[in-house]
Amino acid sequence: MLLTAGINHFRNINTIPMKQLSLLLALTFGFLVGHAQDKTTDVNVDEIIATYFENIGGAEKLSSLKNTRMEGKMTQMGMEFNGVVIQAAPNKQRIEVDVQGMQIVQAYDGETAWWINPFMGGTDPQPMPAEMAEEMTKQKFESELLNYKDKGHTLEYISDQEVDGVKCHELKLTKKDGTEEFYYFDPEYMIPIMQKAFVQNGPSKGQAAETYMSDYTEVNGLMFPMHIETRVGGVAQFVLSITKVEMDVELDDHIFALPEATDGKD
Repeated sequence: MLLTAGINHFRNINTIPMKQLSLLLALTFGFLVGHAQDKTTDVNVDEIIATYFENIGGAEKLSSLKNTRMEGKMTQMGMEFNGVVIQAAPNKQRIEVDVQGMQIVQAYDGETAWWINPFMGGTDPQPMPAEMAEEMTKQKFESELLNYKDKGHTLEYISDQEVDGVKCHELKLTKKDGTEEFYYFDPEYMIPIMQKAFVQNGPSKGQAAETYMSDYTEVNGLMFPMHIETRVGGVAQFVLSITKVEMDVELDDHIFALPEATDGKD
């Protein structure tokens, strides 16, 4: 239910490659491959998943969730931006980021991915560049692990791997379309502390992209990771610190849709 892809470093906010920042935003709320070691057969993946959903509030409660609205601070290369992330079932999302008094918006209404980016040539809404649109359209509101068999996915235990000093269960999810995602579960609390996959687009294509999740906090009966960090090729690229989470808020569906061009008219 939550975004990563590679981004280039930038030295000055006026020359920031906002195309790359938007790729990060589209992927830090997604699921991001690791090195498989010898398999063992004493780990039951369905028990892990069932325990995980129970520990974060229950599969039934998650299934009934219609939308989330999150506020937080996004940090990249020492620069901090305020942002809002709104996600709604089945795959709609809107991200707003304030940079130097200007607002970047990127959104997807289930059919069209679009953005407003004053750093990339104007303040009018326009369709998103293809590689970013592809990342955004792949995201789903509901966790791919929830009822994964019904979705045509497969899940297998790969090995125990150490993640930041914690020996974790490494599970490999192979989606119906062949896409692979790797999840690393803390065996004590049975929650994922890292997700990993390969970057599909952009200058970091082919590199391992990792999303680290921590500071799980209960909000209205569900647990959310309030600190999310994205690393590409092992290098920290992006941090999201969530300060507020709201669930099933009243939303106008128009916020996800591409606005009509004004053509300079009032």
